[in-house]
Amino acid sequence: MLKISTKPIVKFSVEHPWIIIVVSVIISILMLFPMRNLEIEPDVESLLPNDTVENADQNNQDLIIYDKLLIMVNGENLFTVDGLNEFQSAYRNLESVLPVEKIVDPFSQTILEKVGSRLSAVPLAPGGIAPKTEEDLKIFLERLNKSRFAKGLVSSEDRDSLVVFLAITKNNHYEEKMDQINSTLASLKTRMNVIITGSIPFSAETEKFLTEGFSKLLLFVLATILLSYYLGFQSKRAVFLPVTIVISGTVFSLGVMALLGYKLTMVSIISPPLVLTLGSSYSIHVMNAYYSLSRVSKKSKKEQIIDSVANVSGTVMLASFTTLIGLLSLLLATIRQTREFAITTSVGILFAAFLSITLLPSFLALQPLPEQKKLKILNKDPLSKFLNHFGGRIINWHFQAITILVIITAVFLILLPRISFNTNATEYFPKTSVLMSDHFNFLKKMGGFEEIRINLSTDEKGYFLKEDVLNEIYSLQENLNKIENISYIFSFPEYLSYAGEIMTGKEANFKSRGMNLLISRMFNTLSPDESIANKDYSKISIILRVFNKSENRSLDEKDTNDIVNRIISIIKDSVSNDINWKLEGMSLRFLELSKQMKRDFLVSTIVALIMIGLVSTIAFKSLLKGFLALIPLLMGIFSSLILMALFKIPLDMTTIMVSCISIGVGVDDSIHFLLQYQKQSRIHSGNTEKAIFETLIHAGRPIIITTLSIVAGLLFLSLAQFQPIRYFGLLIVFTLATACFATLFILPPLLNTKKKPLS
Repeated sequence: MLKISTKPIVKFSVEHPWIIIVVSVIISILMLFPMRNLEIEPDVESLLPNDTVENADQNNQDLIIYDKLLIMVNGENLFTVDGLNEFQSAYRNLESVLPVEKIVDPFSQTILEKVGSRLSAVPLAPGGIAPKTEEDLKIFLERLNKSRFAKGLVSSEDRDSLVVFLAITKNNHYEEKMDQINSTLASLKTRMNVIITGSIPFSAETEKFLTEGFSKLLLFVLATILLSYYLGFQSKRAVFLPVTIVISGTVFSLGVMALLGYKLTMVSIISPPLVLTLGSSYSIHVMNAYYSLSRVSKKSKKEQIIDSVANVSGTVMLASFTTLIGLLSLLLATIRQTREFAITTSVGILFAAFLSITLLPSFLALQPLPEQKKLKILNKDPLSKFLNHFGGRIINWHFQAITILVIITAVFLILLPRISFNTNATEYFPKTSVLMSDHFNFLKKMGGFEEIRINLSTDEKGYFLKEDVLNEIYSLQENLNKIENISYIFSFPEYLSYAGEIMTGKEANFKSRGMNLLISRMFNTLSPDESIANKDYSKISIILRVFNKSENRSLDEKDTNDIVNRIISIIKDSVSNDINWKLEGMSLRFLELSKQMKRDFLVSTIVALIMIGLVSTIAFKSLLKGFLALIPLLMGIFSSLILMALFKIPLDMTTIMVSCISIGVGVDDSIHFLLQYQKQSRIHSGNTEKAIFETLIHAGRPIIITTLSIVAGLLFLSLAQFQPIRYFGLLIVFTLATACFATLFILPPLLNTKKKPLS
């Protein structure tokens, strides 16, 4: 076994406790100052890799740098002069409280009309503002009903609802934004049904969870750790001393996060509970070693502390090292927030481990020795009795152990293809929430608001004004219209067809070169940002709004893949080779993010397994023991992935980290077990069964207590309203519990290769 000597550090801590305590307190206090400035980043679009954002064209840059706010209104009072003016006044007032960059509203949208022999572009409402008279109202309603492009953009399909779209500069503080929005729309809500959706309300709900909701969960986690300590050791000092350690580690982790300029995101938010729970396991090992030695040792208190902590500190440091390997393997991820989480959590874990062999012995040195009465109780508690009673049987469960290994591995391999990935942020929230209710109602009325843009281009000026080309693109658009999940399409050829119908009564009438040029100039005037067509018509775009129509929800990864494949197939069949084409849109960027997540998941997991295997092999100086150390955590990971496949739990930005974290943490149990086995093998040389039995008795109790502490603490994450956090909690709890089970019930039979009765 590779030796890790920490006795000098432990000895210094015991002999100079106040120095260690004062230094630790100073460091923790210093870290509180930067922690106060820790910022929240609730915007899910911030997860997009920097190179994806930087390489986006100007039109799609707008999608990234602006937040979306969509307000839909309906009700009996809406289509009146007063109602429409109140609606307009409400969203115009938002401009005074929010950094609004662009507004798409029902009144200023243009419609084409034939005036004599001329074509004229006029707004839906006279003057482009809400009707001021009954005559203006009549004109607005007539134009709204005639408009080809209003439906699905600013009006619902049944024309009983109106929608305004606002593009707002991103600057976080989403809860504050939503408070301003709700306050501004408060009077409107008293007279009409108002539905609010878009990226702002979703980010506001995320921010609320990252602050208020998660703070409550952390308190539950801490309370659970306190309870597990007390039940495990029946001592107040065994409760408060270790908790002091993990709280310091958590503060240190958050302080470093702030110092490095990182923000608290939906990924890094799981760092504090992880440091609390995982850091507590090191203190449990130290306390268990100290209490165990106190039962039999006649040495002085200081000597007992030094001997017990020094003996277990090798296990603690090796366990923390393997945890760091699992976490730091996430540095290979392409998602920036995942890498930041890996760094800050690693810092907290390392600090908590170091405090457990320095600060904790310092505290113990200032406390009296544990009472022998309590120590005897611990030796006869139900957990110890269970291990004594069943330990001898577990050792000989060879067939059962092999059977479990084979079944779990086989089921894992069969179900692996069924595991899905999900980057759709709307799936992260409770379906029964007001947020999701508004979202679903908006989709039901309006269809989707997520856009996919087909960019078409050539090097020839005026290319998309040619009759044959326009017919080709119009035919492409007609084929796209057959896709069920496309709720809205807009393009220059569609607009030109609409103009031709008004002038000649025929759709798709592109024969008149003069008409095409006239409409193109008019279109350039109405759309100066060149988002649909550039000025020389060598580039045009087709805008598609998409959603899952059959289930009335936003597209998930499978939906996006399906619709993208159909769009590509139609483009290839409909467009000549002279035209270059490219698909753009936020849905596609999140689809790319999903692909990167898959890569991150595979690479990080494989690297973590290889590194843990190497470290275990080197630590035990045995390839066999290095392999055996991996078996329990592999069973844990396989079992959690089976659970995901059976219950359709997707991998997302937090659940992809479960395997790497579990690899680093799950191996701790097997390492602790194998370390104790080596020690017992030396004591009971030549009697393998006796060595394994004693290993179960001595190592089983702290392994179970630490696992229960971690599991109980992280189990509260499953109560989170935010789905990725809830799934993360469930999966890591299940993984670590399974790894603990495998360590105690599968590892002993695998080690028992010799047949000699217990003595």
